[in-house]
Amino acid sequence: MLGKKIMVEWKHKLPNIPLAGCESEAWLSLDGGGTFPVWITWLGASSTSFLWTVPNTPTNAAVLDIRFGCDLHYPESYAPQPASAFVIAPR
Repeated sequence: MLGKKIMVEWKHKLPNIPLAGCESEAWLSLDGGGTFPVWITWLGASSTSFLWTVPNTPTNAAVLDIRFGCDLHYPESYAPQPASAFVIAPR
């Protein structure tokens, strides 16, 4: 999986607010969702996918978190996916 390009996709329900100033971000955990130290990408608020190149960070417990928030009028919300943990194998 290391170095492969994969499509990451999800479904979401956005709050009923103006989306100006809103954004989504993707973060990576290497410890099963205990911490999310690796920022992957910034996305538009209504995005539901991105193409990701798997980094050189071998782990048996990778987890993604898709976050949503809006400057000043909607706090950042977290959506870690520990039930969808995956392996990043070394080359």
